[in-house]
Amino acid sequence: MKDYNQDYIPGQWGTGPQPAASKEVKPVKRGVSIGFLLSAVCIVAVFAILFTYTMTAETHRKYYSNKLAEQQAMIEQLQNGNRWQSDLDLEKLEMIADLIEEYSYYAGAVGEEDLLTAVLKAYVEATGDRYAEYYTEEEYKEIYQQNQGDYEGIGVSVIQTVATVEGYEYMVFQIIAVYEGSPAEDAGICVGDLLYAVKAEDTYQTVSELGGYTQALQLIRGKKGTQAEVAVFRPHGETFESLTYSITRDAYESQSVSYLFSEKDPKVGIVRISSFDLTTPSQFKTAVNRLLAGGAEHFVFDVRNNPGGDLQSIKAVLTYFLQEGDLILKSIDRNGKVAKQYFATPIDESDEYAACNVAKEEIGMFADLDITVICNENTASAAEVFTATMRDYELATVVGETTFGKGIMQSTLPLSFFGEQYTGYLKMTTYAYVTACGVTYHEIGVKPDVEVSLSSEAQNYNIYVLPQELDDQLQAAIAQFR
Repeated sequence: MKDYNQDYIPGQWGTGPQPAASKEVKPVKRGVSIGFLLSAVCIVAVFAILFTYTMTAETHRKYYSNKLAEQQAMIEQLQNGNRWQSDLDLEKLEMIADLIEEYSYYAGAVGEEDLLTAVLKAYVEATGDRYAEYYTEEEYKEIYQQNQGDYEGIGVSVIQTVATVEGYEYMVFQIIAVYEGSPAEDAGICVGDLLYAVKAEDTYQTVSELGGYTQALQLIRGKKGTQAEVAVFRPHGETFESLTYSITRDAYESQSVSYLFSEKDPKVGIVRISSFDLTTPSQFKTAVNRLLAGGAEHFVFDVRNNPGGDLQSIKAVLTYFLQEGDLILKSIDRNGKVAKQYFATPIDESDEYAACNVAKEEIGMFADLDITVICNENTASAAEVFTATMRDYELATVVGETTFGKGIMQSTLPLSFFGEQYTGYLKMTTYAYVTACGVTYHEIGVKPDVEVSLSSEAQNYNIYVLPQELDDQLQAAIAQFR
């Protein structure tokens, strides 16, 4: 079971129509086994109850300790291949399913498998754990690939905006990053380009003509080996050049780290960490070393709008700054007991986590850098661990705004662990955690040493294209070096 800190937003589920009360209700024989659906719901129900309550009040702890025995009995039944029998609740669910199949105008509109997925997702959402999710095999595969940094497409990061070109307003995707070695880089796409049209049915159509950003994005994305044909405006001062590109989609590695020098002080290197996935440690190490080679003497690490990521990723990055044996964080279960401690130690993995390996000689390699960290209210989870740890060990001055306040950890459990007949994955909150200071910041956030907010003028920009001279938080961070 892997530990994650990434945030996800659960879906919303509604209600359907009710049958007319005047009709005679008859028993219905179902062709597809409702028992399979109910058994699967029971699996998720058991583990949601067991794991989703973190750091509850004492009264809740006593209540759930009594429930544990009951849940354990259910687990044993399920592991032995028996269906959990409920005289009322499960019969009620089966009755509702029968009624819908017999009387609903929409009966058969949704397949049995999709109904099962909807029930499982709705149940997990209803537990009160806003970070809990049920994933199908396909959904988990996609998330897993994203955590690995593996993608197929053209290889750019964009923001949605509106641009005025020669007096006309266009809905555009502004290119804010072109990934190294990506199809977009090979084709000649540049940062700052405004992607305004995509070829569909042999004709270039603007984002607006295609129906908006979502529809246009679907045409830009695609599988390896297929073609994406796009049109961009490239700004040249006050004028724009219109260019078209035919790009062969391919696999590429996402970039969670970008870097540049301060425009006012070439001795200041700026490293922006947009997330903590399995690409982050190596990209971070490369960024810092390139800035050092370019003459940087001071470093700003920007984790604004960073939603978090993988525990092993943040552990690796922090190990570059700490001494061997230093505590990174403790995870605490719902009873307040320390479940596990994470220290700065060499990392030597042979599986997908090999990307986060840290050699013994790399421990503390960046400990002597002159550092400030910038955070804001959207800095969350693993990014807060980074911020808090740099603060706790007095490695950096923290500038910006109080962070989001997500001091809890999620774990993902494959249901196949309980038998090959069960598919899907359950992500749930399993622990709270504290950094070296010994106090959890969950629902509190990490308060910066120097509080600075962006001006109203700066807030008119997306933070990824905010000019350095208008970035009050960046300028305040740089001022700490003087």
